[in-house]
Amino acid sequence: MKFVASRLSSGNKLFPAEIYLEPSGITIKIPGLFSGETKHFDYDHIASVEIDTPLIGFSSITIFAGGTMMAANGFTKAEVKQIKEGIEKGKMEIKSAMQNEPNHTHASSTTSNISIADELKKLKDLVDDGVITSEEFEQQKRKILGN
Repeated sequence: MKFVASRLSSGNKLFPAEIYLEPSGITIKIPGLFSGETKHFDYDHIASVEIDTPLIGFSSITIFAGGTMMAANGFTKAEVKQIKEGIEKGKMEIKSAMQNEPNHTHASSTTSNISIADELKKLKDLVDDGVITSEEFEQQKRKILGN
Protein backbone atom coordinates (compact mmCIF):
# COMPACT_ATOMS: atom_id res chain seq x y z
CA MET A 1 0.00 0.00 0.00
CA LYS A 2 1.40 3.41 -0.95
CA PHE A 3 1.00 6.65 0.98
CA VAL A 4 2.14 9.99 -0.49
CA ALA A 5 2.57 13.12 1.63
CA SER A 6 0.72 16.29 0.77
CA ARG A 7 2.59 18.84 -1.33
CA LEU A 8 1.09 21.55 0.87
CA SER A 9 3.14 20.45 3.88
CA SER A 10 6.59 21.83 4.64
CA GLY A 11 9.49 20.01 3.01
CA ASN A 12 7.23 18.28 0.47
CA LYS A 13 6.59 21.10 -2.05
CA LEU A 14 8.51 19.60 -4.99
CA PHE A 15 9.13 16.03 -3.90
CA PRO A 16 6.63 14.61 -1.42
CA ALA A 17 7.60 11.82 0.96
CA GLU A 18 6.31 8.34 0.17
CA ILE A 19 5.67 5.37 2.45
CA TYR A 20 5.14 1.84 1.15
CA LEU A 21 3.61 -0.87 3.35
CA GLU A 22 4.88 -4.17 1.98
CA PRO A 23 4.44 -7.78 3.12
CA SER A 24 7.97 -7.93 4.57
CA GLY A 25 8.28 -4.41 5.95
CA ILE A 26 7.95 -0.71 5.32
CA THR A 27 9.89 1.49 2.90
CA ILE A 28 10.16 5.24 3.40
CA LYS A 29 11.33 7.50 0.58
CA ILE A 30 12.25 11.09 1.32
CA PRO A 31 13.17 12.52 -2.11
CA GLY A 32 15.41 15.54 -2.53
CA LEU A 33 16.48 17.87 -5.32
CA PHE A 34 19.82 16.16 -6.00
CA SER A 35 19.54 13.15 -3.77
CA GLY A 36 17.09 11.53 -1.47
CA GLU A 37 16.91 9.05 1.31
CA THR A 38 15.26 5.66 1.13
CA LYS A 39 15.15 3.15 3.95
CA HIS A 40 13.48 -0.22 4.30
CA PHE A 41 12.60 -1.58 7.73
CA ASP A 42 11.63 -5.23 8.20
CA TYR A 43 8.67 -5.58 10.55
CA ASP A 44 10.59 -7.79 12.96
CA HIS A 45 13.31 -5.11 13.35
CA ILE A 46 10.97 -2.20 14.13
CA ALA A 47 11.26 -1.26 17.79
CA SER A 48 8.59 1.45 17.93
CA VAL A 49 6.47 3.79 15.87
CA GLU A 50 5.52 7.29 16.99
CA ILE A 51 2.92 9.46 15.35
CA ASP A 52 2.38 13.15 15.90
CA THR A 53 -1.08 14.38 15.02
CA PRO A 54 -1.41 18.09 15.76
CA LEU A 55 -4.81 19.72 16.04
CA ILE A 56 -4.12 21.82 12.95
CA GLY A 57 -1.81 20.81 10.13
CA PHE A 58 -0.31 17.63 8.82
CA SER A 59 0.77 14.63 10.85
CA SER A 60 4.17 12.98 10.99
CA ILE A 61 5.36 9.44 11.65
CA THR A 62 8.69 8.36 13.12
CA ILE A 63 9.99 4.79 12.96
CA PHE A 64 12.73 3.46 15.25
CA ALA A 65 14.52 0.25 14.30
CA GLY A 66 17.92 -1.12 15.28
CA GLY A 67 19.34 2.22 16.40
CA THR A 68 18.05 3.92 13.24
CA MET A 69 15.31 6.50 13.10
CA MET A 70 13.43 7.85 10.12
CA ALA A 71 10.66 10.41 10.09
CA ALA A 72 8.24 11.54 7.40
CA ASN A 73 5.68 14.32 7.58
CA GLY A 74 2.84 15.68 5.51
CA PHE A 75 0.28 12.93 6.02
CA THR A 76 -3.29 13.13 7.28
CA LYS A 77 -4.21 11.79 10.71
CA ALA A 78 -6.06 8.89 9.12
CA GLU A 79 -3.04 7.99 6.99
CA VAL A 80 -0.52 7.91 9.87
CA LYS A 81 -2.93 5.85 11.96
CA GLN A 82 -3.42 3.44 9.04
CA ILE A 83 0.36 3.17 8.55
CA LYS A 84 0.91 2.48 12.25
CA GLU A 85 -1.85 -0.16 12.27
CA GLY A 86 -0.32 -1.75 9.15
CA ILE A 87 3.08 -1.94 10.87
CA GLU A 88 1.56 -3.48 14.01
CA LYS A 89 -0.36 -5.99 11.88
CA GLY A 90 2.82 -6.90 9.97
CA LYS A 91 4.73 -7.38 13.23
CA MET A 92 1.99 -9.65 14.57
CA GLU A 93 1.95 -11.74 11.38
CA ILE A 94 5.73 -12.18 11.54
CA LYS A 95 5.51 -13.09 15.22
CA SER A 96 2.78 -15.67 14.66
CA ALA A 97 4.72 -17.16 11.73
CA MET A 98 7.79 -17.49 13.95
CA GLN A 99 5.73 -19.16 16.69
CA ASN A 100 4.38 -21.69 14.19
CA GLU A 101 7.87 -22.69 12.98
CA PRO A 102 8.93 -24.49 16.20
CA ASN A 103 5.87 -26.72 15.87
CA HIS A 104 7.18 -27.93 12.51
CA THR A 105 10.58 -28.59 14.10
CA HIS A 106 8.88 -30.54 16.90
CA ALA A 107 6.95 -32.60 14.37
CA SER A 108 10.11 -33.43 12.44
CA SER A 109 11.91 -34.45 15.64
CA THR A 110 8.96 -36.70 16.48
CA THR A 111 9.20 -38.18 12.99
CA SER A 112 12.94 -38.75 13.43
CA ASN A 113 12.27 -40.46 16.79
CA ILE A 114 9.80 -42.77 15.07
CA SER A 115 12.27 -43.57 12.29
CA ILE A 116 14.98 -44.34 14.90
CA ALA A 117 12.60 -46.71 16.63
CA ASP A 118 11.80 -48.31 13.26
CA GLU A 119 15.50 -48.78 12.51
CA LEU A 120 16.12 -50.38 15.90
CA LYS A 121 13.14 -52.70 15.40
CA LYS A 122 14.46 -53.75 11.99
CA LEU A 123 17.89 -54.45 13.49
CA LYS A 124 16.29 -56.50 16.29
CA ASP A 125 14.37 -58.51 13.70
CA LEU A 126 17.65 -59.19 11.87
CA VAL A 127 19.20 -60.49 15.12
CA ASP A 128 16.13 -62.67 15.78
CA ASP A 129 16.31 -64.07 12.23
CA GLY A 130 20.03 -64.81 12.66
CA VAL A 131 21.12 -62.45 9.88
CA ILE A 132 23.38 -60.37 12.17
CA THR A 133 25.02 -61.13 15.50
CA SER A 134 24.13 -59.42 18.78
CA GLU A 135 27.53 -57.62 18.68
CA GLU A 136 26.68 -56.22 15.24
CA PHE A 137 23.27 -55.22 16.58
CA GLU A 138 24.87 -53.31 19.48
CA GLN A 139 27.35 -51.64 17.13
CA GLN A 140 24.59 -50.50 14.74
CA LYS A 141 22.41 -49.40 17.67
CA ARG A 142 25.20 -47.14 18.97
CA LYS A 143 25.58 -45.59 15.51
CA ILE A 144 21.87 -44.89 15.25
CA LEU A 145 21.61 -43.44 18.76
CA GLY A 146 24.80 -41.41 18.28
CA ASN A 147 26.66 -43.00 21.23
